[in-house]
Amino acid sequence: MDAGRRHLLRMLLVVVLGALSALPTGNATAASLEVFHADSLAGPMSELKKAFEGKFDAVTISLRAGTSKQLAERILKGEPCDVFASSSPAVIEEDLLNKRIAGLDMVLITGKGNPLGIRQVADLAKPDVTFVRVTGEKDLATKRTVEFLQKAAALEGQPAIAQKIVDSAAVDPAKPNSVPDTVRAVREGKANAGVVYFSAAVAARNDVDIVRFPASVNLSDEIRNAATVPGTATNGKAALDFVKFLLSAEGQTILKDTGQPPVVPAIRKGNVPTDLQ
Repeated sequence: MDAGRRHLLRMLLVVVLGALSALPTGNATAASLEVFHADSLAGPMSELKKAFEGKFDAVTISLRAGTSKQLAERILKGEPCDVFASSSPAVIEEDLLNKRIAGLDMVLITGKGNPLGIRQVADLAKPDVTFVRVTGEKDLATKRTVEFLQKAAALEGQPAIAQKIVDSAAVDPAKPNSVPDTVRAVREGKANAGVVYFSAAVAARNDVDIVRFPASVNLSDEIRNAATVPGTATNGKAALDFVKFLLSAEGQTILKDTGQPPVVPAIRKGNVPTDLQ
């Protein structure tokens, strides 16, 4: 095993959808914090950045968004990262820790005011509806979107319609569509509807309408987000302070308000420092 890989095995893994009862104490050291996060966490991370920097004025957070698997690959290649917030614990445990853990809420978004009256998945198959979806090969939202459509269509008694809807979305392998791309297309009127994570929909709620589905189809029982501090982090103290903030009462409230409801208590695995136990 190479040295870089050994470093990565010394990670802190915490499912960030959880809470601790107290805020972190002390001050983070002066630092620029590199935070990698899944596209779907753009809204929550933007709010967490503002709140954290307000508390620790010596720390500046740089947010780097992307698909979870691509971000994991960038870490493995040695790119500086202090905190990695993935859209799935499995990416951290399989791609970085070689372990596995089971399983956010997928929703349908439409143009503001929902002018076409889209209320169920079957409505996406109507000839006047332009549907957009995530298409990146390494983007976890691609498979999750398809699974969501299949479950919803089955619940509506039209299981065969799911594939028709999937196929109706334009796919360009040279330009894979991400969660932000999907939201942008609906917001700008280039598409009538799309499927994204609830947190991404909440971040764009001033520009889109949100149609939610029952827990039996929205994948909320399978999708969790996780945060880790790589052993190669250059600003370990500030990184741990940020993770503590994610787990604090204030951080938990921000997650709730941005469509990322917390799992209580937070799940901790790996080399977790005693003050985060």
